[in-house]
Amino acid sequence: MENIASFLKTTISILITLAIISSGLFLWGKTQPVVELANSQAAAQARELSEQQYSAFDNQLVSGSQILTAYRRYESQPGFCLYVQRPNVYGQDAYYKEFSMNPSDEGYCRNFDYSSGEFKEGMDYRKVEDSDISDASGSYYISPQSRYRSKLIKDQNDRIAAIYFQAQ
Repeated sequence: MENIASFLKTTISILITLAIISSGLFLWGKTQPVVELANSQAAAQARELSEQQYSAFDNQLVSGSQILTAYRRYESQPGFCLYVQRPNVYGQDAYYKEFSMNPSDEGYCRNFDYSSGEFKEGMDYRKVEDSDISDASGSYYISPQSRYRSKLIKDQNDRIAAIYFQAQ
């Protein structure tokens, strides 16, 4: 009799344990879609917040002084570049008409196709600094009154990697 009572206690405790585990797994399975949805929404909001700092340059008409402001604003972001296509000026070397700047002082940017507004293979190791674009006697001088159309450039990971300023 004692063995039967012990067997029944063991069997009932195993059944209760299995019922608790199966109900836990059932609830866990039901909550997975909710968790995935919450994660994707949180990721989308985080992306929006990180891209909000670039909204002032998203297909906007900006002045030359705003390019200098952008250079100073993004100097803490490694790998971020600014591409500038200045207007044709009589007597100006074509080499200085289109140039890239890396505000983070890395000294290089990806090659850029200024006609299509997209990245090309290779790197541009030209070093253009704050003083080069703000000094009126500099080869890369950008007049504060000049007008540019700004465009955000994304990389293959759909991350904003550069801003393109095209003279208007």
